[in-house]
Amino acid sequence: MIKRKSILLLLVPFLLNLVFCVNFITAVQNDISKRVDIDRSNIPKNILFGSFMGGRSHVKPMLDIATILAERGYNVILLASGNNVLSSEYPAVKQISLGPGMGMKNLGKDGIDEEQDYNAMKSLWEMGVISYKRTYEKYKSVVEDYNIDLIFCDLLINEACIDVANTLKKPVVVLVSALQIVDPKPYKFDPILGCNISLENESIWERFRCNFIQVFRYVYSLSDFTNQLNEMRKQMNVDLGQLTLGGFKASLVLIDTFFGFELPQTLPPYIQEIGPILSEEYPPLTPELSDFINGHERVLYVSFGTLYSTTTDNNSKLLQSFIEAINKKIIDGVVWALVETPKDYFYPTLKLSDGTQIQSSQILNNEHPHIHIAEFVPQFAILNHTNTKLFFNHGGAGSAHESLYTGTPMLVLPFAGDQMGNAQKLVSAGVASSLKLTTLDVNDILNKMDSLLKEENVKNNSERLKVLAKINSKRKYRAADLIEYILHSSSFVEYVDDDFLKEWVPAETRMGFIRAYNLDIYAILIGIALSIIGIIVVKLIKFIGFIISPSSDDQKSKKD
Repeated sequence: MIKRKSILLLLVPFLLNLVFCVNFITAVQNDISKRVDIDRSNIPKNILFGSFMGGRSHVKPMLDIATILAERGYNVILLASGNNVLSSEYPAVKQISLGPGMGMKNLGKDGIDEEQDYNAMKSLWEMGVISYKRTYEKYKSVVEDYNIDLIFCDLLINEACIDVANTLKKPVVVLVSALQIVDPKPYKFDPILGCNISLENESIWERFRCNFIQVFRYVYSLSDFTNQLNEMRKQMNVDLGQLTLGGFKASLVLIDTFFGFELPQTLPPYIQEIGPILSEEYPPLTPELSDFINGHERVLYVSFGTLYSTTTDNNSKLLQSFIEAINKKIIDGVVWALVETPKDYFYPTLKLSDGTQIQSSQILNNEHPHIHIAEFVPQFAILNHTNTKLFFNHGGAGSAHESLYTGTPMLVLPFAGDQMGNAQKLVSAGVASSLKLTTLDVNDILNKMDSLLKEENVKNNSERLKVLAKINSKRKYRAADLIEYILHSSSFVEYVDDDFLKEWVPAETRMGFIRAYNLDIYAILIGIALSIIGIIVVKLIKFIGFIISPSSDDQKSKKD
């Protein structure tokens, strides 16, 4: 009897567990799984990506987003200036040339010897105005021929792309790397206008100069181009009323940046930071490059992008500094990508600080054992190599993002556009030092290279931003998701108007600045307060006067 009770006691927990398992399995079978994917059967499918500037730095981020959308079943087309050198890297994207590529020749200079501010960049803006009609017609033709449902525009000098989208009532998405262009704040600025990137610690005079004087000078200097552009818009039947104060109207603005590199600020919902936009795969090192980098433990990689190069004097100083850095064992190897720099942009003979002379042709022809010269190299593969310790670049957004992603400290020599601002941001983040084209000095270059390689703070900041860049690099998928949402929303409307995607537009844009920030209420309250204070002051003055002044009876008695 006792044994039977003991067996029953042992079976009770087993039976309870069995009942629990059966109930759990039944519950799991009754659960409904979450489906993340969306139904794309009725969503418009044709997307045009457009860039007037062209070049890897402007086109590559667009193509990385386009590839995601192509994998989801969308038909994507790139219309950009240049000869579409990226077609082999992005076979899923149909590429059409918009015309000749842009470059330093458009600035009318053989080599740049100073940073290009907004006055120096006028030749590029003029090129955009001159090409507007041809560009507009090309965009319009492609949109109509391929039955485009959404247009994705690189913002820089690309008014025709946005105008075509708005004229044809197509949703338009804008991509830009500089946040200040699309959402200016009074405490931030763009160095291209002659002010620092941050005005947080500047004097009241400097803040006034930047926000009023410099802005007025900028607007006034471009007024001729603006008038010419608007005249051409009228000729193309573009409604000038569709333009906003910022110069364009878009359904969504995507910023190829991330806070940590970009100075923080608040953003409205229709402006989204989705950078750094980086590819999933990059070309590997060539065998020659692999052997060179593997044979050197402290490699300096040098590249100034695909648009600009500096003068013969500056190029010679740079080459001299690299040789002396190797001789002083600051580094032990250099890889220099001379993309836009011709080999005759160097002095034939270089004189080193110790009096030694060396022929530049020997180095440029790769006869130096520790310097490798090439026209084009797989940049990301070089930066990702453990032996690459420093990146000397121009401060372009793409180069900055790849360097931050790989944790490579930077020496920055900005030329134009957003590069000056990027240089200041990188220095502020503690991962870079910057130089100026007008004051290039060999000893200054050597000192900054040595400091970047030795300072512990630079290493720590580079590792910190490396993690942040890797986390944020996933957001290009969010960019594709948002574009899909716009296409999905557009399928419910006959044409895109001011109410389209109204859920993304803050009320302040419709209410106006005064009502949105309750300035009218504050004005009324201040008026009431001042009125009350005024009445009290008047009463007080009268009361004090009554006390001080002798009464009429007293005056009569004195007379008597």
